[in-house]
Amino acid sequence: MLLNKIKKITLLFLGGLLAISCSQKESKVETPAKVETSKVFPFKMPTEKPNIPLSASSERMFDYPTPRVQDNELFSQFKYTRLKGFDYNNGDGTISRRDPSRPIFVDGKYYVWYTKRNTIVPPIGWNRAAEATDKIPSTDWDLCDIWYATSEDGINWEEQGVAVSRPEKPKSGWRSVATPDILVWKGKYYLYYQAFDEPSGLRGDLCPVSISYADSPNGPWTHGGDKVIPFGKEGGEWDHKATHDPQPLVHDGKIYVYYKAAYNKWPDNRTNYAVGHGLAIAEDPLGLIKNML
Repeated sequence: MLLNKIKKITLLFLGGLLAISCSQKESKVETPAKVETSKVFPFKMPTEKPNIPLSASSERMFDYPTPRVQDNELFSQFKYTRLKGFDYNNGDGTISRRDPSRPIFVDGKYYVWYTKRNTIVPPIGWNRAAEATDKIPSTDWDLCDIWYATSEDGINWEEQGVAVSRPEKPKSGWRSVATPDILVWKGKYYLYYQAFDEPSGLRGDLCPVSISYADSPNGPWTHGGDKVIPFGKEGGEWDHKATHDPQPLVHDGKIYVYYKAAYNKWPDNRTNYAVGHGLAIAEDPLGLIKNML
């Protein structure tokens, strides 16, 4: 049921061949300029709907784009309640907690993992990333570690400390680790997250998905691999710049990890900027293989 819902809201499907040019004995038919022969979803899409096979979600993207979340048919409003137990240094911008994982319930407690930044100054901004240092962050998710907290009621929380810290250079994530989600698989715990090797903003949000694992939700956590969901191939694949926001789930005895990537980035501006979702599947948390949706 969950898998079906996720499929319905996925922004794109990576299935199918996008275009096939054909030659006939009688005459040679040229492929239109805006249609490219490809076996992968392209990094740059035309501004108007192309005459190529598209997934249902991509069709909808051209038929009625919804850049604002409130314009989307799936938009919902929730009642928000501030959680207790977290300090933000009087709101001066030096401490940030964001990107919480799904909560899990183990031995009478809720566990949640999240991105935490605790720096001497607030972020200086995406457009000033070249000025970032090992003490000064460019963005809210720069110079971060993955922390965790526990709660008995879901409202009152106790911060437990660092779960996954930044590894030593040159391992992926030495600059920042962020945006975790949790997988419980065969008695072990796996955290998937983004691993940054440079300040965000230098070349966009360039980072792959990495992983750490433990025998207990309290750790200790072991770094399990630099890139469990690597970039697509340079030169055209839609996810060759980033694999973000991993979300693992289990269905029919297999692990499904959905992730997002920003694509369609043109050099002039962000007018045609788009975000899509991909999928990696495996029977081993460390052995994910990208699959076409």
